Amino acid sequence: MKSKLVSMVALLTLGACAGTPEAPADFDPSACYERSFDIYFERYEDQLNPAAREAIDTVQGQLRGCRIDNVRVLGLAGAAGGARENFDLSARRALYIAEYMEREPGWSRRNFQTVAAGEAGATTETGEVEPMRRVARISVHASDPSTPPPAAN
Repeated sequence: MKSKLVSMVALLTLGACAGTPEAPADFDPSACYERSFDIYFERYEDQLNPAAREAIDTVQGQLRGCRIDNVRVLGLAGAAGGARENFDLSARRALYIAEYMEREPGWSRRNFQTVAAGEAGATTETGEVEPMRRVARISVHASDPSTPPPAAN
């Protein structure tokens, strides 16, 4: 019984530490600033390809040790197909990116905002199709963990 209790306390302690990102030995708080980048998808796809995962991993690596204040993921889709299908596709793209990013310690789901735009803005005023709408736009606001967190809105 005593060994089970000790094991349980150890697991709880590890779990409490899991949400804190471990700063690299050469951590520089000046690296903690807003980053924006795009993730591209194959036509009609919502799954992250290796290049997308690599781009996300690179940004998360650059921000390791920073406090992640908020993350906004905007999913987009092209004008081909129906409006509802395009909206659903853009929502899935945003959701899958958020799910992938939140696996990293310190990237809490409560700090994420996922937005789906569907095909809104996929054509110009003259009706021409905008290229490269198979994308999600990600904006990460990070700050020095030694400073007070921003006030909640």
